[in-house]
Amino acid sequence: MSKTRTLNVIPNGKRMKNKKTTVYETLKKRIIEGSLSPGLAINEDEFAKDLNVSKTPLREALRQLERQGLVENVPGRGSIVTHISFHDIREIFELREIIECGAVKRAAMICDVDAVKAKKKELEEFYRQSNKPKSKVWGSNEDVHQFIINCLNNRKLNETYSDLQNQIIRIRNHFGSRYTSKRRLERFKEHSEIYDALIEGNAERAEKAIQDHLRSFAAQLLGLF
Repeated sequence: MSKTRTLNVIPNGKRMKNKKTTVYETLKKRIIEGSLSPGLAINEDEFAKDLNVSKTPLREALRQLERQGLVENVPGRGSIVTHISFHDIREIFELREIIECGAVKRAAMICDVDAVKAKKKELEEFYRQSNKPKSKVWGSNEDVHQFIINCLNNRKLNETYSDLQNQIIRIRNHFGSRYTSKRRLERFKEHSEIYDALIEGNAERAEKAIQDHLRSFAAQLLGLF
């Protein structure tokens, strides 16, 4: 008796969705990393050819990026990568302060102290390495903020913070070359204070530490305009 082989045929709608997701993730990554710089016009013909897709999934991806504030539609020009303005930074850091100050107070009461200690050691090692020539300006130590959010084990909060995190990383990458060694040391001390407050389980100290850190960073960025 012969066996019948069945083919796993992917429906057209699902294939289109997969293409749209791939295009969206690719463009988002390039914008956040900075290879697609602020103000760059998205030429649909060129990008569709580059990504080997039709214009339909490209346009769907651009609409999603527009909703997230990474792309804007300008009459007469089409889609362009959004600029990072003084107003954007002020709003983003106000939102961060609202979210992260509340989150860190809760985290101070429920976090895994051993995990926090491990993160602090990671921070200290990164700082030692960062003083060497050609070292990275940003490292995994920067996820102190994501670490705090993760401590709460709140799916809705993680989803909300994820979109904000895209904007945060984009700002870091865009302004990273203007980061001074003095500010690098200040950042190290600020992050250390946040970890120490979490290890101590002191909610008020943790809130002040994250607030001071965010305001210091925002002031530096806003001073560049």
